[in-house]
Amino acid sequence: MANTLTNLRDVKVAQRALKAFVKKLGPVSRFSTNFSAEAAERNATVNVPLIGSAPASQDFAGDYLVNIDRTADARTVPLDRHKFQTVHMTATEYNSTSVDIMGDLVEAAVRRLAEDVYVDILGVVKANIYGTAIPALAASAMTYAKMVDVRAACNADAVKMPEDGRGLWIDDTYYSNLLVDDVVAKSPDVTISGGTVREAKIKQIAGFDVFPSIVIPENGEKLKGFAAVPSAIAICNRYMVPVADYQEAGAVTDPETGLTFGYLRHSETRSNRVFVTVECLYGRTHGIPEGLLRIVRP
Repeated sequence: MANTLTNLRDVKVAQRALKAFVKKLGPVSRFSTNFSAEAAERNATVNVPLIGSAPASQDFAGDYLVNIDRTADARTVPLDRHKFQTVHMTATEYNSTSVDIMGDLVEAAVRRLAEDVYVDILGVVKANIYGTAIPALAASAMTYAKMVDVRAACNADAVKMPEDGRGLWIDDTYYSNLLVDDVVAKSPDVTISGGTVREAKIKQIAGFDVFPSIVIPENGEKLKGFAAVPSAIAICNRYMVPVADYQEAGAVTDPETGLTFGYLRHSETRSNRVFVTVECLYGRTHGIPEGLLRIVRP
């Protein structure tokens, strides 16, 4: 079975939903990933190179091929996670209403699918892998000064987190307190203050790109966020070709990140209903423990 949608109506619905999928899952594309529309079966394995800092540069001595071999750290990640959402309409509704009605249903389903995948991916952030968190921190104590402390903790000899690609994944209650911090709100640097009033957005702070969320899982350990670099988590994502026949079935893929979900449509004559299922086949595991520092509540 082909893995490309051909029906124009399905293509429009799927492409509209893709925007919601990428918006929700975009922050995890910052980690070490291997995303593709390539077909795979559940429990197949994918090699995910861990993206880290390059080694020291060489002094040129007449040959560009001296000392170029390096060991690429990677994780073999099983595609052992499979989540889906199914929506339906009566055939009469499907054929008599505009594409936007089904589009609304599918977009909402894809948005929730992406959110559930996001939460599950962050389920790997636990103390037994990444070690002791910074001292427990209440949301009301999250200020610019505290972010400088987080930066210092990442730079400490015991951690030495690479400076390139640092991000901050943070619970929205903590993020909201940052928004009203005087240093942030009044900063002349537009990367910090440019969107705080208009859009409640902080693009970057203390050297971290910022990714607020209302669904960061506590993982039974009071987790409220973490600072991390790409090598901290390894994630893979593929398209699972259905074994049954569908009227439409295919991979829906973001060309920039490779993030992919499957789209399946079929009709049931007995109940006179049209069903659309969206699904995500993926896997996740920990990367380099030193690449992530947890933030927990008291």
